[in-house]
Amino acid sequence: MNINSIKIAIQLFGIFGSIVTICLVIPQLIRLKKTKNTGKVSFAAFWVFYYGILAWLVLGVFTSSENSWYLFLSNFACVTITSFTVFYLYWYYEKLTKKMLIRAIVGISINQVISLIFLCLFFVTVYQKLKFGKFYPDNSIIPVLPGNAQLAFGLICPAFTSAAFFPGLIVSLIKKEEISLSPWMALVYMLNNTFWILYFSLNIVYSKFGVDQAALNSMPGFIGGLVWQLLALGMFAFQFGVTLHFDIKHKKQQKQAMVNVINQN
Repeated sequence: MNINSIKIAIQLFGIFGSIVTICLVIPQLIRLKKTKNTGKVSFAAFWVFYYGILAWLVLGVFTSSENSWYLFLSNFACVTITSFTVFYLYWYYEKLTKKMLIRAIVGISINQVISLIFLCLFFVTVYQKLKFGKFYPDNSIIPVLPGNAQLAFGLICPAFTSAAFFPGLIVSLIKKEEISLSPWMALVYMLNNTFWILYFSLNIVYSKFGVDQAALNSMPGFIGGLVWQLLALGMFAFQFGVTLHFDIKHKKQQKQAMVNVINQN
C-alpha cells in the first residue's frame, strides 16, 4: 500500500468512524423514548461518558494532525445527542425530584456551552485552512498540544468513553440486577471501535513515512487512542453478549407473563 492509498483509507475510515460516533447513544435514546422508563441504569456512567466526549473535543482541536477534524465534528455531534439522552434519563426516572432535574439541566447547559466554545475554536482552524491551506500553519492562532499531552489525552479520552458503562455492568451481574442498557448500543460501539482502530493504525503507519511533520508530532495521540480502542472492543463485545442475553430473557418473561394472564382469563 503506497502513501496515497493510506491517505485515502485514513479519510474513509475517519468518515465511517465519525458517522458511527454520532450514533453511539442513539440506541439508548430510542429505548428511552420507546419505553419511557429509565430503569436501573447508572447516571454516573452516562455523565462520565458525557465528559469523555467533551475531552475528545480537546484532542480534535488542539492536535496538529490535518485529519483531526473528523474527531472534532463527530464528537461535537455526539455531545449534542448525549445531552438529549442524559436529559431523558432523568425525565423518565420514576424517582425523579425537582432538585435532580435542575442539577441535570444545569450540568447539560454547562457542557453545551463548553462544546460551543470548542466549536468556535474549530471554526478558527477552518479559517486557517481556507487562508493558509492548513488547519495548523506555522503562524497558527490555535496552539497545539505537545506530544506527551497528546498521548495523555489519547489514553484518557477513550478511558472515559469506553469504560464508562463497564463497572456498572459488572456490578449488575454480581448482584443479578436488571440491566437496562440497550444491547444495540454496545454493538454500535464495537463497530465504532473497529473503524477507529483502522483509522489510528493507518495514521501511525502514515506518520512513520516522515513526509508530514504534523502527523509525526501527533503520533503519540494516535498510539494512545489505538491502545484504548483495542481494549474497548473487547469490553463492548462482552457487554453486547451480556445485555443481549438479558434482553432476550426479559422479553421471554414478558411473553410468558402475558400467556399466563390469558390462560387465567
